[in-house]
Amino acid sequence: MNTRSRAWPRAAVSLSRPEQMRLRRYVRVPGLDASETMSEPLSVLLIGKSPDNLREILREFGREVELIHCERSEDGLTAVSGGGTDVVLLDLDHLGDPEATAFDHLREVAPEIPVIVLAAAGDDPAVLRAMECGAQDYLVKGKTDAELFSRAVRYAQERKRMELALRRSEAMYRRLVENLNEGVLSVDAAGLITFANPRMGEILGCPAERLVGSPIAGFIEAQVNPFCRQTDERQEFELDLLRSDGERVHALVVTSPIIDASGVFGGCLAGVLDITRRKRVEEALRQSEQKYRLVVESLSEGIWVLDPDACTSFVNPRMAEMLGYSPEEMVGRSIYAFVSPSCRARISDHLNRQKAGIREEYECEFVRSNGERITALMITSPLVDDAGVFKGTLAAVVDITERKRVNEEIRIRNEQLMVLNQVISVTATSLSLAELLEESLEKTLDLMGLHLGIVYMLDAERKRALLHCQRGMPSSSVSRNRVIKVHHWPFNFIFVAGQPRYIERRGDLNSIEASILEELEVSSLACIPLIAESVVVGAVYVGSRTKESFSREERALLETIGKEIGSGILKAMLHKRLEAANREANLYLDILTHDIKNAENVSSLYTDLLIEMLEGEAGLYAKKIRSSIRKSAEIIGNVSTIRRIHHDPPDLGEFDLDAIIRGEIAAFPDVAIEYEGTSCKVWADGLLPEVFSNLIRNAARLGGPEVMITIRVEEYDGENVLVSVEDTGPGISDGLKEAIFHRFERGWAEGCGDGLGLYIVRTLIERYGGRIWVEDRIAGRLDAGAAFRFTLREVLPSWPDGDDEDPDDECE
Repeated sequence: MNTRSRAWPRAAVSLSRPEQMRLRRYVRVPGLDASETMSEPLSVLLIGKSPDNLREILREFGREVELIHCERSEDGLTAVSGGGTDVVLLDLDHLGDPEATAFDHLREVAPEIPVIVLAAAGDDPAVLRAMECGAQDYLVKGKTDAELFSRAVRYAQERKRMELALRRSEAMYRRLVENLNEGVLSVDAAGLITFANPRMGEILGCPAERLVGSPIAGFIEAQVNPFCRQTDERQEFELDLLRSDGERVHALVVTSPIIDASGVFGGCLAGVLDITRRKRVEEALRQSEQKYRLVVESLSEGIWVLDPDACTSFVNPRMAEMLGYSPEEMVGRSIYAFVSPSCRARISDHLNRQKAGIREEYECEFVRSNGERITALMITSPLVDDAGVFKGTLAAVVDITERKRVNEEIRIRNEQLMVLNQVISVTATSLSLAELLEESLEKTLDLMGLHLGIVYMLDAERKRALLHCQRGMPSSSVSRNRVIKVHHWPFNFIFVAGQPRYIERRGDLNSIEASILEELEVSSLACIPLIAESVVVGAVYVGSRTKESFSREERALLETIGKEIGSGILKAMLHKRLEAANREANLYLDILTHDIKNAENVSSLYTDLLIEMLEGEAGLYAKKIRSSIRKSAEIIGNVSTIRRIHHDPPDLGEFDLDAIIRGEIAAFPDVAIEYEGTSCKVWADGLLPEVFSNLIRNAARLGGPEVMITIRVEEYDGENVLVSVEDTGPGISDGLKEAIFHRFERGWAEGCGDGLGLYIVRTLIERYGGRIWVEDRIAGRLDAGAAFRFTLREVLPSWPDGDDEDPDDECE
């Protein structure tokens, strides 16, 4: 046995192919020795004819052996399927060629049991086939001893265990590869696909089994095939793959080279991950980021990102431009490097509150790179991560410097307008010059926060300015400054040239002006001329004890106030002149009315005498003269009435309407007037009879001697009565029904009337709180005459409180 073992290396070169395969299997199981024994019982199944020396070999085996012998292959298959068999000895010579397939059946029934074939010679083709199909070893009958048999059994069991482990491992890895979410691809050196897992088939849109044998170049567009790149290093790249349906799949590919034992490149094994969706998301994210970056960089607002230590992480171009830097110059610097010292403590408090998650809005003053200061509105929000940890501050910054300036200017203008409105109100309502000057001065000082005010008015000779009123003037200087000689400097600037003069403490202040400030105990003094009708009539002095100078806006306001006071003075002067002119005009009118009436009375007397003395055509002329005299008297009466309306204030009282109507009817004895009477009292004054006189006179004159006039009084709305004066005259066209009540609008008959009678009627009715209109006496019948209707407020009786019963106040 030992001789045979030692003889294998020397004869290795002349061994048959089954012996070479057998030798390689022995060599691949290191650590086994022929003297090693096994303590467990061994169950051996022999299929076929038993060798002559098998019993002797088993006795010398060195361990307990249970031998089961089946000469027929069918019986052997049945026995091995029952389990409990450790090794199968298959006699190929006994089974013969027709039974050579028994080995295949045995492998199907019990693939996990090692098989050792028995043959007459080692170069038997059946032995070669059995070894290629999975037999663990073979023994040559007649040349086998116990040691060789023991070694063959142990090797067969060990190889079987290794085959089973390898098969399980291969199955496990195959399941793993087939169930991967990542495509697995094997490509040979020629670029042909030799393996593809199902996921790879899904990625390329083709079943995995159809991919095998296909060139990988058919699924890529690249000119250089990265799968056939001969390299011994691992590669990782992104690639667009073409699916069978023409769609593109963006994939992440990781390849590992396949190198044989001699170092020859045999292809590669590739892992393929479909990242199309991820690339789309990344592209969308990139575009979104680019869009928002463009938005942020194009904003008119500054964007400032600060880290937890208040250092700049990011600023957009607008923020950098706002402070006169480039973004790169600001990044990494603390926000306090750009804040004015007066705002640093407040900014620190606000940023500390950001850690508590508070969003805030506040104003801050920043210092630009050139030293200028701007005011900005800060809108800050905290930045936190997914865990809620504070990571910094995001601030939107708006430059409101111009807005603040405009707001301040608007505030100043509003204050100036308020002062000016107060002064205008004073000048509009003051009843006297003294009241105008005193109240205007008081309003100016109070609203502008000034301490001294003096008003001077020029005397008749315009050589001196006399103190008219003052406030805040030191008592010691009042007597010395009651009179100013206006032709002396610097007062001639104000009272002669009409120019404002501002005396303020400055380096070039002359001694005279300095003494004026000292005497009046002020730091600055404004002297504003008062001008009426382009002539200086006085001046207003205002001073402050705290201000060293007046601003441009304050000077403009003071000069405007001076003009307004001057306008008020002019208005007072004109009012006095108007009052004098009005008194003079009324005097002339009274004289004229009195004298004309006297002349009319004399003329009427002589005309009546002439009418009695003359006959024929001469008598007719005398009657026309009397008519003209009466018409002139009527005009004079109307003018006198209008004067009384405008001159005398309305003083309404209770008037008996019936008595007034009957009195006016009696004044026209030659006119047919129908009137039933009334018991109403109305609110009016002594001019109410003029209403009826004018309406009756117009109707009689325009209607002729045959005209009929009807006067009615009836209840209107519980508070007013409706009065109608109707006539049967020629009527009034619709186009004239509104116009006839206007001043100087002549009557509706051509050439008649002076245009004042109906104007007086409308004015008096409105004076009494009523209204007047004209209608056709019969609706739709212009030729049936006109009806003048107007309302008057009725005097209602007073009733005790709590009396729910209304009086019967209808006019009878």
